[in-house]
Amino acid sequence: MASLNMGSVNFGEDVYINRLPDIRYWARRMEETGVVPELEIFEIGMLATVRNLIGEGTIKPPYYFDFILGAHWALPDDPRCLFYLTNMLDEDIAWGLVHDDMNDLSLLATAVGLGATVVRVGFEDSIYYAPGKFAKTNKELVKRLVSLIYQVGWYVAEPDEARKLSGFN
Repeated sequence: MASLNMGSVNFGEDVYINRLPDIRYWARRMEETGVVPELEIFEIGMLATVRNLIGEGTIKPPYYFDFILGAHWALPDDPRCLFYLTNMLDEDIAWGLVHDDMNDLSLLATAVGLGATVVRVGFEDSIYYAPGKFAKTNKELVKRLVSLIYQVGWYVAEPDEARKLSGFN
């Protein structure tokens, strides 16, 4: 599994440039090597890019959508953005959320409640699990997220099950 960013996006004062020829190249390489793409969505227009690339046969299953909210100058970490993005998908599409620069787990809880199949925590995104409260390890963040998932009535896949669900054999 690997990220496949679906276009260019402002990151703070910089721009991450990802042209369509580059996306097509990496999509082909992923298919050739059996890598499942995480279709990284930083802006709403990237959904149109995905639809076009699927339509032309560049992107083929298995894949899943990964919405990135909270990256500076991209889609904000607002539940309304998440509602909008998920409403743009067909019901059978697997999706997940990365909450960049999070200060609590509330948006991840919202994603779980909306049916996210993948949610992510870790020091790459943030050290906070609640306002002003930080984890000392990635393991602590994962434990808190797993607890939250169980509390809303869902379960967490074990590694072998996750590989199968993700298209790995």
